[in-house]
Amino acid sequence: MPVTERMKGDLWAIVSAVTTGCGLIASKVVLRTLDPLTLNAYAFFFGSMVVLGEAVISGNLAATFRVTFRQLLFLTLLAFLFCGSLFCLMNALNLVEPATVSFLSRLELVITLILAGFFLRERISIAETIGLAVVVIGILVMRYDASVALSKAMALVVISAILSGISEVITKSRIDWIDFRAFVFYRNAIMTVLFIAAGLISGRLVWVTDYKLVLLMAVVGFFMPYWGRLGYLKAMRYIKISRAVIIVQCQPFLTAALALLILGTLPPVREMAGGLLIVGGIVLMRLLENRAVRETN
Repeated sequence: MPVTERMKGDLWAIVSAVTTGCGLIASKVVLRTLDPLTLNAYAFFFGSMVVLGEAVISGNLAATFRVTFRQLLFLTLLAFLFCGSLFCLMNALNLVEPATVSFLSRLELVITLILAGFFLRERISIAETIGLAVVVIGILVMRYDASVALSKAMALVVISAILSGISEVITKSRIDWIDFRAFVFYRNAIMTVLFIAAGLISGRLVWVTDYKLVLLMAVVGFFMPYWGRLGYLKAMRYIKISRAVIIVQCQPFLTAALALLILGTLPPVREMAGGLLIVGGIVLMRLLENRAVRETN
């Protein structure tokens, strides 16, 4: 059977979901021993080394390092936003199950949509409004009678989603300005420096000698900062962004399956129900939007 463009796009979207889920599970294991600042410093160092190695192998080393001073400033701004976003996300992961964090992180798409409407003047459609309403119901279900840990985790994920949403809107406005490899390499390298600096100032950065922990952090760096993002961008080359968004929503369920298999844990029923509503609202949003487009055409 010939491989179609659609099949390639679907596969890359699944790769994005699976690798991000694997990164969250590995992060949860590391966070049982290390502080989020140490984890992020190591993970993004390894993430930048992956890009550098891939650039050397493919012969694109010159393109990877070719940025102007203005582009470097732009990447530094994004790195600060990503650092804040990821630091909040990892602290939330320290409090609750990986699947719960994965469900809550779906809010990034919703907040990005709202920010795009505010800053980029992109109109929010009726379909998106309906989907947002379902997402809000899901949040209320998760929030009802929530534990202190879950309440703190939700607040951290919302802050993470806001910072990530701002960075996504800024990135979208300059999507073709910087080569992908250069974007990922410099973003990861700058974030490594920022996390090391924050760790040294706060006294929370430690030199890790346990090779198992180092390997796990290398897994996080390989999956989340690189393959998770690369898979999503590759998917959008072959399929519509609306289809890619729907497929990537399987990430929380894959994360839950991996958590059960590797860690032997699952979120409580209420958190799963709220998470299902959040994911369902996003999928409904895209399906209704696609239907409206077909009817218009």
